[in-house]
Amino acid sequence: MFEIGNTLREARLRRGLTVSECEVGTKVRAKYLRAIEEEHFEVLPSPAYVRGFLTTYADYLGLDGRLLMDEYEHRFGAGTDVERRREERHQRARARRRRSRARGGRSAEAKLGWLGLGGAVVIGVLMMQGMGDPAPETPFVPPAKDPAQAAGSGASEEVAAPLSVRLRGEGDTGSFVEVHRETSAGAQVWAGLLKSGGTKSFPITTRLWVRTYNAPGLSVTVKGKTRRFTGSVAAFTVDQNGVVPEKAGN
Repeated sequence: MFEIGNTLREARLRRGLTVSECEVGTKVRAKYLRAIEEEHFEVLPSPAYVRGFLTTYADYLGLDGRLLMDEYEHRFGAGTDVERRREERHQRARARRRRSRARGGRSAEAKLGWLGLGGAVVIGVLMMQGMGDPAPETPFVPPAKDPAQAAGSGASEEVAAPLSVRLRGEGDTGSFVEVHRETSAGAQVWAGLLKSGGTKSFPITTRLWVRTYNAPGLSVTVKGKTRRFTGSVAAFTVDQNGVVPEKAGN
């Protein structure tokens, strides 16, 4: 038995690397790398991502990822206290989200009720003001059309639908995904777990930067074209031209 976190930390220090430099090289967020080095595996999104991050980090540092994975499974695998605590934490988070959505729905219903009552009052006032002798109606005379405009009036103008990107969870576990504006340092648009079959769509009003922590568990569709990735972690940008994978080290 050996300590997974200390083994990774010592390998990183031997190479003279900081956690931030490893974040760039592995495409795994620094807070997750620190959690792995401290063996706080319950902080990571789910067991699937623990295994992916651990293997990626070990390979990046030149260690035997399979050996570290075997040790993780032995000490922290299914049925251990760590797995149970992580599942309890996820269940509590799901319950909080359900309660939040329920409160939001009740608030929206109350607002609509007040709006409906206010609209009824306004209509009643207008009807009362309109009682009495009706004003004589003035016949409507359509304005004369300019000949040039009349000639081109047959062509209908079409408004193009806004371009969007659709992310879909695939496989058995789906993928944990981050979406930022422009670059990885840009404002976060969304982050969360896309379970298998789940979808999330975003309008492409500006370039989006996306990172998946389980690349085979995600598909990306733009302009009717679907793209998939390999490996444990992948990053790419999406703009009006489609999907562009991010080169290693960027």
